[in-house]
Amino acid sequence: MRIIKYINPHFPNHDWFRCTIENETYSSPSRDNVELWRDDKLINADYYKELKEISDKAMAQMYENNHNNWTGD
Repeated sequence: MRIIKYINPHFPNHDWFRCTIENETYSSPSRDNVELWRDDKLINADYYKELKEISDKAMAQMYENNHNNWTGD
């Protein structure tokens, strides 16, 4: 969960910072904002885990009940 400093090609005159946790990346020209995002993700990890599980179940339910799904048959 480290914060990486990099040059954004769209804003080459400013330093940018980014942090990636699992499959989610947050970037900002403000290191403080990236630190707040990272700390929130780490402190509330149980909440975000539960949110992901609920979302995965909902997507599975939608997939199973979609009569338009192409299954490759």
